[in-house]
Amino acid sequence: MTLGRAAGRLAVVTLLGLSLLPLANWIPSERSAPWYGATVRDWAIGTAVILVVATLLALGTRTSALGTRRLALGGLLTVFDPARFRALLGVSVLATLLYLGTTAEIFGGRPLLIDEVVNLFQARTYAAGRLWLPVDPDPAFRSILHLVEHQGKWFGHFPPGWPLLLALGELIRAPWVAGPVIGGLTVFAWGLVLRSAEATPSVRAGALLLFALAPFPAFMAASQMSHTAVLLWILLALAGWLGIRREPRLSGALLTGLAFGMAAITRPAEAAAFGVPAAVWALVWAWRTRRIGVLVVIGLAALLPIGFMLAVNQETTGSLWRSGYELLWGPNVGIGFHPAPFGPSHTPVRGLELVSLYLLRLNVYLFETPIPSLLPAALALLMARDLGAVDRYLLSAGVVLLGVYFAYWHDGFFLGPRFVHALAPMLALWTARLPGLVGMRYPGVPRQIAAYGLGLAALGAVAIGIPKRAGLNAALQPGLRFDADRAASRATVSNAVVLVQESWGSTLLARLWALGVSRPDAERYYRNIDSCHLEQALDAAELADAGGILLGDRLAPLLADSAKLRASPFSPDTSERVLQGARYDRRCVARIEEDRHGLALLAPTLLSRRRDLFFARNLHERNSGLLARFPGRSVYLLRQAPLDSVPRFLPLDRDSLLQSR
Repeated sequence: MTLGRAAGRLAVVTLLGLSLLPLANWIPSERSAPWYGATVRDWAIGTAVILVVATLLALGTRTSALGTRRLALGGLLTVFDPARFRALLGVSVLATLLYLGTTAEIFGGRPLLIDEVVNLFQARTYAAGRLWLPVDPDPAFRSILHLVEHQGKWFGHFPPGWPLLLALGELIRAPWVAGPVIGGLTVFAWGLVLRSAEATPSVRAGALLLFALAPFPAFMAASQMSHTAVLLWILLALAGWLGIRREPRLSGALLTGLAFGMAAITRPAEAAAFGVPAAVWALVWAWRTRRIGVLVVIGLAALLPIGFMLAVNQETTGSLWRSGYELLWGPNVGIGFHPAPFGPSHTPVRGLELVSLYLLRLNVYLFETPIPSLLPAALALLMARDLGAVDRYLLSAGVVLLGVYFAYWHDGFFLGPRFVHALAPMLALWTARLPGLVGMRYPGVPRQIAAYGLGLAALGAVAIGIPKRAGLNAALQPGLRFDADRAASRATVSNAVVLVQESWGSTLLARLWALGVSRPDAERYYRNIDSCHLEQALDAAELADAGGILLGDRLAPLLADSAKLRASPFSPDTSERVLQGARYDRRCVARIEEDRHGLALLAPTLLSRRRDLFFARNLHERNSGLLARFPGRSVYLLRQAPLDSVPRFLPLDRDSLLQSR
C-alpha cells in the first residue's frame, strides 16, 4: 500500500469516526446532540435487520431463476444513464417537479428562516431595479436581524448572487419556483460531471438518481436558501473544466469562469473551498499543456460577476471590499479563531465540535435511511484502489470545505447541516459505487448483499425516514410562514397601519439598533443585562436623545451582574433575561403581560406587496409619531393569541393612540 493511499484511508476512517461519535456531547459548550442515543439505537437495529434480510435474500436467490431475473432487472438502471441526453433531461425534469411539489405542499411556498426572508427582500429590491431602499425615519419600527441600515440605505447583508436568481422568480410573482428550478438544473449539471467522473453506466445512473431523490438535497432545493444555487455553479464550472480538458474551447473557458464567479457571489466559502483545488488542478494542467491562455480567459470571465458584487458593495456599504455582512456584524464574521459576533469565541476545539456535528447530522439527514447515511460511501472509499482525477478533486474540495467550516464560527443548521450540503453529489457517487467495489473485492454473494442492503435502506427511507422528516419540516416556523397580504384580505383590512406585536426582547434589540448600537454589541447587552434594566436604560437614552456610545457608557456597569441572570420564566420569549431577586416596575410587568397575551413576527410582514398597508413594530408610546405620518389610515394590532392558530388583526382606536404621544 502506498503512503498516499494509506493517508487517504486514515482520513476516511477519521471522518467516519467524526460522523458517528458525539463529540459535541463530550465537549462542554452550548451545542450538543441530545438525540444521539436514540439515533444510534435506531441505526444499530436498522443495520442489523438490513444485513440479515439482505444476506438471506442474496443466499436465497443466488442460483434461482428469480435471482437471475433480479440481477437482470438491475441492468434496467442504465435507462437513467446521464450519458444519454434524454435520460439526463428526464431525470432533471422529474427532480424539478419533485422539488416544486415539496415547496408547495411542505413549505407552502413561504420562507421559513430569517435568511430566506432577507434574501427575498433583496430579490424584490433588485426586481424593482434598485440595490437598496430608503431607511424608515424611525428605524426601530422596521429593523430586523439581517437588514442593514447605513447612511439612509436599507438593504440585506447577503451577497447578490442568490437574490439575483430569486429576482427572476419575483418578476413573475412566484419567487418560490426559483429554488426547484435551480435544483433541477443542478441535477442536470451533476449528470454532465458524471459523464467524466464514472465509467460504469449503472453507477452513473445510480449516482444521478441518488442525488436527485435524496431528501436533504431535495428539501434544500425546495427552500429559498442559497446552497443549491452555489452547488449549481460549482458543478457547471466543473463540467466546463472537464470539457476544456477534452477539447479546449472559448465557450468552455467562459462557462467555467462565469460559473465560478457566480459561485463566489452566491456563497464565497463554498466557492473558495471548491475553487482552491480547482486552481491547483488548472495550473498543473496549464503548465503541462502550455495553455496559459485558457486560464486567462477563465479568470477574466470569473471577474465579471465578482466585479458586479464589488459594485454592489460600493453602492451599498460605501466600499468595494466591505460586504453588508461585515458592515452589519463587524470584522469578526470571517474565517479564523477569534471572538464571534455573538455567542462564545470560536476556538479550534469549538471548530472540531462543529465539524463533528455537521457530519453526525449528515449521517441522519442525507438519505434518512435506517443505517448511517455516510457508511456506504465510506466503505466504498476504503475499498477503492485507484482514484480518477474528478474523484481526487471532489475529495480535496470536500476536505477544504470541512476545513473552512472548521474555522468558521457559526453553526449552519437548517433542514439539515446546510454548510456541508455541497458534499451530497460526491457522497451519492461513492454510495452508488459500493456494490461494484464489493463485487470486485469479494465476488458473488457479498455483492448481492451490498446491492440488496442499499435497496432495503432506500425502502426504509421511503417508508419511514422521509415521511417523518417531511412531517417535521411541514411544521417548521409557522410564524415565518405568515402571508400578511392573504391574511389582510381575508380580514378585509385595507388602507391601514398595522402594528405587529413582537416580543419584548425583539423590541429591545430593535431600539438598541436604532440608537446606533452595533449588532454584536446589542447582542452582548441583550444577553447579559436584565431586560427591565435594559428597558429603563433605553427609555433614558431615548429621552435624552443619546447615541450608542453614551448608551454604552450607561449599560456597561449593568454587565457586572451577567452571571446572576437566567432565561425569563415569565415570557414565551425565553431569550429575555431576568436578574435573580430583581423587582419589576409597572412598565416592565406590562411588557411581560403583552408577551403572554400573544405575539407575532415582523419579518414576514415586510414581504407584503400591498401599498395600502404599512406594517411596523409596536413601539407603544412612539406609535403616535408613526400614525402622524399616515393620516387617515385605520390602525390594527397584529398578534397571535395563545389559542389562535394564526395571527389576527385587532382594530385599535386611532385617536387614543395619537393622544398617547
